[in-house]
Order: sequence, then structure tokens, then C-alpha cells
Amino acid sequence: MCLVIRKSVLVIFTLLYCNFTFSQNDRKNNNSLEGGAIIAGDEAIYYGVYSKYTVPLYQSKHYFTLGMSLAAYFDFKGESEPLAYLKNDVDMRLVPTINVGYSLNFSKIQLNFEVPVGASFAYTKGTLVNKRAGFEIDYSNREVFINYGLLFAPKYKINHANYIGVYGFLPLIADKAQSGYQFGIGWTKTLAN
Repeated sequence: MCLVIRKSVLVIFTLLYCNFTFSQNDRKNNNSLEGGAIIAGDEAIYYGVYSKYTVPLYQSKHYFTLGMSLAAYFDFKGESEPLAYLKNDVDMRLVPTINVGYSLNFSKIQLNFEVPVGASFAYTKGTLVNKRAGFEIDYSNREVFINYGLLFAPKYKINHANYIGVYGFLPLIADKAQSGYQFGIGWTKTLAN
């Protein structure tokens, strides 16, 4: 696993280096930093935030992108089963991804299609209560899942450096923690070189 991570980081830094080295002349597309609020989940509603750093790989009007993102969302509603339930629990997902995408640019509209690939870290902590058996115990669970899917993010250009847009992620794999769908609204700031 560590070798795969090292190879992935090496590929990313090589692409970034080539992007900066060969595209400094006549630069049209800048790196961007995006952040926003999301609603996520399958079985329950989660509330959270996301951030993304994107690098354009070409300097044409429509171009490929490479980015890194991190989404974190929480659910404070207790989980329940027929005989037991969790109280005072926190259910959290942390989803780091590497995003490969394509950006279509029109006068004021930018349409981004991406394929995020990463991991989903699921963490649950609370008190497990079973009234029928008459016990309460502390409960904690941590799991890691592969996370990948399709992302669509249309944006509206406010001025030369700022965009506002929406964010929608459809997972292509279902894990038992139900990391699920993500929908949000975000602000994008392009960074001048």
C-alpha cells in the first residue's frame, strides 16, 4: 500500500513539474483553490465541508485537469437497530481523493467533469444501548474503504479570479459504511502565477 502511495505521489509531482515547466509562456489557465459546504450520505444525511486544489494540464480553452481534494462530513444522529441503538454518537467520514478531469470553458460558464479516486475513512463513536438486555457500553469503529466515482461541477464566473458553483459526486462503488453521494455549493478562487 505504501509503495502504491509513493508511486502515485511521484506521478502527480512529475505531471505538476511538467505542467509548470512547459506552460509558463502564454499562460491562460491558472491553478485554483475551491472550498464549500456539502450534504452527503446514503442512509443518513451528513453535513460537512470540502476543499480542492486543481492544476490545469494544458493552456487551451478546454483542458484536462489534475487535482487533490478532501471532504469531511459528520452525522450526529444515533444509529438504531431493532434491539439496540447508539446514543451520543459521532459518525464521521474523511474522503481524500486525487481528481482527474476535463474542463469545458465558455464565456461565463465552466463545466468540470472529474473522476475522483481515493479513500473513505469511516469513524463512529458513541454509546451502544440495548434496553431489552439492559446494558450500555462504549462503542467505537474505524474502517477504510476505496472511494471512486464521477463528479460534475458547473461554475459561474463572477470575475477573472472568482467562480461560484455547485458540486455533485456519484459513487461507483457501494461500501458498507455508505459513504455515498455528495452534493454541495462552493467558491473557487484562481491563483495567479
